[in-house]
Amino acid sequence: MGIGPTELPFSRIQALRATPMLDGRRVVVELALLPFSHPPELELILYNEQGEEIHSMSVIGVTELQPTFVLHLRRPDPGARYRVEARLLGKTALLDHQQVEVVIPEPVTVQDDNTLRHILTEARTIAVVGLSADSERPSHQVAAYLQGQGYRIIPVNPTIQEVLGEPSYPDLLSVPEPVDVVDIFRPARYVPEIVEQAIAKGAKVVWMQLGVIHFEAAQRAREAGLLVVMDRCMKMEHQRLIRLK
Repeated sequence: MGIGPTELPFSRIQALRATPMLDGRRVVVELALLPFSHPPELELILYNEQGEEIHSMSVIGVTELQPTFVLHLRRPDPGARYRVEARLLGKTALLDHQQVEVVIPEPVTVQDDNTLRHILTEARTIAVVGLSADSERPSHQVAAYLQGQGYRIIPVNPTIQEVLGEPSYPDLLSVPEPVDVVDIFRPARYVPEIVEQAIAKGAKVVWMQLGVIHFEAAQRAREAGLLVVMDRCMKMEHQRLIRLK
């Protein structure tokens, strides 16, 4: 006996869409399903460019016809092409499956030479968050170099009183003068709080040093109107773009 048009024992995927978020770490997956009488199980799988499964999600008993889900990337590869696969499963069989490609956006940061050169030329006051009194530490060496190039360096470190002949402040909000650039030498987990203080302080640029990467905080700063540089060394960029010209 055939199945009548109103019985609808299982569903099909009518449409599948995957949209990367600007933070580079999340992909929003939207589906449109044909009506069903028995809620199916849904599997969502995210593959990298090499075809390796890097994230998956299972939803038992899907009840909506237009469900939305979020897949997370622990280590996103900006500019890379990922693939999202949606699989609808019945009790004993695969009912339907579709795939769609998604490209992870480049970080919401300023990396082009013209803008970097503009920042380094126009900036006068640089607050160095995490500046160490130890002359062997990269933060000290970068700050000393920038100071030698004529920039006004303001140390921000609650564990020291003074460094490079300047008083140190416990946080950005304690700095008593305007700041052009906030140069960050702190682990990524501290960056969101520093960015919020940079916004409140009225800074023009947030600069995350080599190895300091935080997409969400970068997006927050951009939305507040700040320029953002990420995973770059201010000393190296100055030597490359300014000093040697």
